[in-house]
Amino acid sequence: MPCAVTGDLAFCPDRTGIVRRSTLAGADSQWTASAVAGTRVSAARAPGSSAVLVYLARRQTSEGWVTEAWVVAEEGRPERLSEDGSGATSAALAARGSSLLAVTVDSRVALTAMHAREVRCDHGLQLSEDVVTFVGGPGAPGTAAALALFPSSSAGWALLPIAQDVSSFGVAAVRLDAPPQVDEPVLWSPYPDGLDPAAIATVAVGSRIWVARVRPRERGLGAPRLLEVGELATDGSFAGKHIVAGADGATDVALASDSRGALWIAWLDASGSWVERLGCP
Repeated sequence: MPCAVTGDLAFCPDRTGIVRRSTLAGADSQWTASAVAGTRVSAARAPGSSAVLVYLARRQTSEGWVTEAWVVAEEGRPERLSEDGSGATSAALAARGSSLLAVTVDSRVALTAMHAREVRCDHGLQLSEDVVTFVGGPGAPGTAAALALFPSSSAGWALLPIAQDVSSFGVAAVRLDAPPQVDEPVLWSPYPDGLDPAAIATVAVGSRIWVARVRPRERGLGAPRLLEVGELATDGSFAGKHIVAGADGATDVALASDSRGALWIAWLDASGSWVERLGCP
């Protein structure tokens, strides 16, 4: 799993799920959390605040073992982000204004629920009300959302690849108001066909949000998969810009930017791991 980077800090999980925090130079490495092995972690920092990490962990309850989302600041104790009765199969965190916004996805056999809540790091972690912003159909085990929060405005979206109904599949762009509201509006970006897993990643570069996603090239069983990069508008609509490569068997994708505003995209497929640098128009 890739490291989560915020500012000059990196939070890197190992094969067993142990997450260690260190500087980008590799110094001051120390244990931070114990996550479920093989799951992504996410980190962010609000202006003037400590870095915050979100991860998945297992907890034994009266109903058995449950996977939940947890949150921890640089200096502090982990707190449960998932509400009682809610699990989590993925979690994402990003800064919005003076606070952070956390989104969790709880994918089950019968339905998929997306939860959102604000997180503040002011004399300890302060969690706002947990809100169910979107409920969809059953999701694949790897169903995960990517956050797209525009730095220059209050516009925000959570991008979730999922079936719209029994015959269509795409990315559900779920609006995230400030604060998040129950049953937020959804804008769909359709795929030619369904896909499992349907990897997606986002990064903010200045006032723009770039999206990398794996999608089928066409409809039909066994259709080739493509790795596509595009831009998300403030109204939640997606415009494809560039096909990076074929991505048959791709299971993961990550997106980052450098000091010159260029994009770095990394992905994992059946043939290995790949990385490419793209200039932004």
